[in-house]
Amino acid sequence: MESRNLEYKSDIPEKENRLKAEIVSFLNSDGGEILLGVDDDGNVLPEKISKYKEWEEKLNNWIFNAFYPAVVDFIRFDTSIPFRIIIKKGLNKPYFYKDGEGFNAKGVFVRVGSSKRVASFDEIHRMITASKAHEYETRSCERSDLTFHYVEQKFADQNIEFDAYGLALRLSNGDYNNAALLLSDQNPTITKFAVFQGTDVSIFLDKKEFSGSIMKQIDDVLYFAYLSNKKKITFDGSPQRKEYLDIPERALREAIVNCYCHRDWTLSGDIKLEFYDDRVMIFSPGSLPNGLTLENIKQGMTAKRNQILVTALDKADYIENYASGVRRIFSEYQGFAKQPYYHISDNGVIVTLFNRNYNVGENVGENVGENVGENATDNLSTNKKLTRRENIISAMLSNPRITAAELALLLSVSQRTIERDIEQLKLVNKITRVGSDIQGQWIINQ
Repeated sequence: MESRNLEYKSDIPEKENRLKAEIVSFLNSDGGEILLGVDDDGNVLPEKISKYKEWEEKLNNWIFNAFYPAVVDFIRFDTSIPFRIIIKKGLNKPYFYKDGEGFNAKGVFVRVGSSKRVASFDEIHRMITASKAHEYETRSCERSDLTFHYVEQKFADQNIEFDAYGLALRLSNGDYNNAALLLSDQNPTITKFAVFQGTDVSIFLDKKEFSGSIMKQIDDVLYFAYLSNKKKITFDGSPQRKEYLDIPERALREAIVNCYCHRDWTLSGDIKLEFYDDRVMIFSPGSLPNGLTLENIKQGMTAKRNQILVTALDKADYIENYASGVRRIFSEYQGFAKQPYYHISDNGVIVTLFNRNYNVGENVGENVGENVGENATDNLSTNKKLTRRENIISAMLSNPRITAAELALLLSVSQRTIERDIEQLKLVNKITRVGSDIQGQWIINQ
């Protein structure tokens, strides 16, 4: 079944730009594969196998001559049966196929569902802006009246002298850059904070906006987040009572601070926090930098977008063991039925941290993680099984190539339990496996 990441083609079309457009759409979106020599259902057409060598030569020529910017690092071929064009998400968007000299706006395509379309002007502009996001903090901010009273105090608390040149907040000509603007008392960006009654946005309980230096905004947000993070107290017969925060404090802090470290400051959106009875949602403008995926980050890979800001936050003791925050978030939820959920798009990242005490009866806090294994999983309620299967689908949406072993590690259950869940999801036509166990991927049937 064709999808956002998978396309079937029986042959290179007579109008070759059509296939070039398909390749461009994958480069400008999330990457994917084009299978050549197959019918509309993905079945191999034997009569096309003799053309594989011809296709390989033509496509190799395209890689070096038909696209801009350079795509040689983002496209490869698998000439086994069926013929596969494997395309990574591009890092220097927008990509387009050449049609004469100069920029060809009509050659810029994006994926929408299982098809392509010409990118709009706004989409092209957004891609250009995003590709320059890593340069934003080093550009001149065109203001000379910045003050740093809040940051200076935070540095003093750490017995560190605040030095604008040493922190790379000034350019060689003495002008302040955008990183300085964000750290200054005159920072024009804000953070929004809201608390809702129930599990939807129908009833506001509280809402606030925070301004000033991003260090001040972090402190203000953390203060009100901790106030909104309720605590459940239980007594089990032991002399001491047991207390369980709705959201693990360490996970909450990491998710909030990560927004300021890694968001795309070229976008006009605001960092937002929304507290509900069953979860907290944290919104950060901009996608992950340099083509990183959530799985890459969980494995320890890094890409730095705002290095000047990160350095300043590190010196002021806002960051603990840089580049391990996401892994710490998941470790705080180890054994809990509903794992943190990351929704990642070109426009932003939404992190959802679930309330560990919401409608879980006696199984709160660390007790949720006890005896989680194959035998315990067999006795889970229907609701917990459904929740776990929803998390499996969410993980497959984020990473269509995720394995059963990786899902077992992510959800803290046995691989056999995951395999049973996958079989049930297949039976009810929620998911489909396309391709081999090694090369294939998951398709979500929605």
